[in-house]
Amino acid sequence: MASLEERIARLEAESEIRKLKARYLNACDAKDVDAIRACFTPDAELDYQPVGKFGPDGLIEAFTRIAVGSPIVDVHQIHNGEIEIVDADRATARWSLGFSTYDPRTGGFRLIGSFYYDEYVRTADGWRVSKSRHEPRTIVDGTIGEGGVTARSILG
Repeated sequence: MASLEERIARLEAESEIRKLKARYLNACDAKDVDAIRACFTPDAELDYQPVGKFGPDGLIEAFTRIAVGSPIVDVHQIHNGEIEIVDADRATARWSLGFSTYDPRTGGFRLIGSFYYDEYVRTADGWRVSKSRHEPRTIVDGTIGEGGVTARSILG
């Protein structure tokens, strides 16, 4: 059995990683690009389908183009985090994401159920995402209008 200090260090690492993931998703919902960028290592590799593959700069560019300055409302809800502490400076995790977005200009919405597969490294500034893959399991697009709600599955 690991020592008490090692067990506490693992629990603290898991807690910090959970907080990091929450901070990232809350920053996305708040459209706070500086807080989003701060969640990643500068050389992070991101595969966020259906949006694309990029590093942190590409993520900020895509996010700014799609969401910043628009009335679009996003809600990211992360669940079921399975965090594996590899060693004192590396960890992996799988998360289940429930995502919804709504554009009040058009009444359009999108619902996504997916997994995130992440890799983390401990830096001088704390834990950061070094690699992340978003794997959609279901995507539903629709509209809310005077005639009611229409929706269609485009994946799953």
